[in-house]
Amino acid sequence: MRLISIFIMLFLTACSTKNQPEFKVEAYTCDIEYTRYQATVTGYCQEAAAILPKSIPTIEKEIELRAIASIPEVFWYSTKMKYSLIKQEDKAPLAFVIAGTGASYQSSKMISLQKTLFQQGYHVISLSSPTYSNFIINLDSTTDFPGVLAQDAKNLYGIMQKVYQQVILEDNVAATTISLTGYSLGGAHAAYISKLDESEKVFNFEKVVLINPPVSLYNSVTILDSYLDLKEGGRDAASAMLDDIFSAFAQSYASQKSSAFSPGSIYALFKDAKLTDEELELLIGASFRMSSSDMLFALDVSYNLGGFIYKNHEISKFESVTNSMHRSHIVTFGQYFEKVVVPWQQENNPNLTREALIEQLGLKNIENYLRNADKISLVTNADDIILAEGEVEYLADVFGARAKIFPRGGHCGNMDRISFVEYMNNQFQGAK
Repeated sequence: MRLISIFIMLFLTACSTKNQPEFKVEAYTCDIEYTRYQATVTGYCQEAAAILPKSIPTIEKEIELRAIASIPEVFWYSTKMKYSLIKQEDKAPLAFVIAGTGASYQSSKMISLQKTLFQQGYHVISLSSPTYSNFIINLDSTTDFPGVLAQDAKNLYGIMQKVYQQVILEDNVAATTISLTGYSLGGAHAAYISKLDESEKVFNFEKVVLINPPVSLYNSVTILDSYLDLKEGGRDAASAMLDDIFSAFAQSYASQKSSAFSPGSIYALFKDAKLTDEELELLIGASFRMSSSDMLFALDVSYNLGGFIYKNHEISKFESVTNSMHRSHIVTFGQYFEKVVVPWQQENNPNLTREALIEQLGLKNIENYLRNADKISLVTNADDIILAEGEVEYLADVFGARAKIFPRGGHCGNMDRISFVEYMNNQFQGAK
């Protein structure tokens, strides 16, 4: 199951104005009916991919945020926080990019954004999500659990300052201006970081672009958690369906001439498998659950929660963690919210209700700022799977002319396509 999760995470991470007359829907060639689930998983039935650089001069970086001796031995391979820098030859604008739920700085979506921004003349610093295990393991805190947007933003903001100073000193990066973007959960983080910077004024962001952000974290994770309980029979039926999906995937994968993953090769794999929408939903839910299990295991060990391993038990790097990981696979994000996030927040604020906390975990909590922040724009899709009913209309209302809402693309399924890249190029107009 662990190997399967690696395969899935390679291609799934962790995306109205009511009418957009300037946006022309092209006549795409598809041999099956388009659905938002196909777009989310494979990018299928989209317009042509944009022309982006085949390679970019990526510098793999790492920074020590906490004493290495304080990191649990089981995480011996992750003793510094990793990130990347793509550097222009001369002085240029710089953009920070923040990954989505459970994703690293080098996920496929991040690489697509890196290429888009580098092509526009930007230095690019890419950071993993606060829900990614390497981030959690290296965070120098004993109380900050990921998922609380204001606290995540504070942590990210501090780390951004440290890595910025590091690339100035070690890589001679000279930035003319600084901008910020992020996709999915990273888009919500970008909104909160921008608001924080208004008072701290460290970066004075020129431009902030939110890509496919959730309006409400609670609504979005509830939707994604539900994808593993699709059929009558509950978990048993879901397990049987997963077996069918992975069998089809394995047969298709074995027939490929190359094991390299790209949008094209992923589509080829699933074209032969001919997954139904119900199966695609399950695949999305499985990927989401697998990324959350990594997060929960890292949290349990780092914060000594006693959820999946014995409390106060120090795991050595040679000890098997199979059973602990299996237990973490069956915990939903909803359960994490109820059993970890709510009690922790109420311990710090006894008057905080569960309902008030849910309201804080989303964009509505900073709606007044977002309505009036001209530097912030938003791009999303009308059929984004993580948005609940009415949330697309909410985003169109809050951002007005600063919102670009494509009619289709699922959740982040069009980030490498012509219209999306053209939109990003119009937002980030750097040195050419």
